[in-house]
Amino acid sequence: MVMVSFTKVALPSVLASFVVSYAFWDLSRNRKIFGGTVPPSTQNEEWGKETQKKFDEGWPREAAGPVVMNPISRQNYRKV
Repeated sequence: MVMVSFTKVALPSVLASFVVSYAFWDLSRNRKIFGGTVPPSTQNEEWGKETQKKFDEGWPREAAGPVVMNPISRQNYRKV
């Protein structure tokens, strides 16, 4: 028997599985073939700005300083 090389059989199979999985992902997420809608909160820029503002302000806690979402990316945040 002759051994078939990886590049002739396995590589095209792996690439074909990537194409099929991307097509299904695109159909289910972007084209909404199973129904559903995009939430209004992700479409509205004002909602995003207000949410970002609340994240930047933090919120009070009983025993410590304010909690700030993702403090690593917010090194210069303003404390409440």
